[in-house]
Amino acid sequence: MTKIRRFLLPCFMILVSTVAAMASPDDDAAACGVMGCGIVVWLIMMVVMLAISITVIVLIFKFIKKDATARGMPNANSIPWLALLGLIGLVIYLLTRPQGTVVPCPHCNQGRMQGLPVCPHCFQP
Repeated sequence: MTKIRRFLLPCFMILVSTVAAMASPDDDAAACGVMGCGIVVWLIMMVVMLAISITVIVLIFKFIKKDATARGMPNANSIPWLALLGLIGLVIYLLTRPQGTVVPCPHCNQGRMQGLPVCPHCFQP
């Protein structure tokens, strides 16, 4: 998908500049103005896509951290780094995490996996 975007966006910019040049062949200033607007729009799109990607990674990171702690995984602090792989990391985590039901702890009301001897949050039985 990334390779497609890298190819399509420059093609779009070339198309816009060609249309601008054909619309007013004698007015170079108008063509430059249209091309400048195209570059600004492209930069805004890149910033928005980067922000969305970072937001998704942060949300996956928080979900994995919370779920791994609730399930009492011994390496709960190192597992969230799977979020850097994005959705693939989330799928890997969901396939490899311990299976079971997460229920609220009677002492701290945080989530804990049913059957754990102690709560991973408050360390109460």
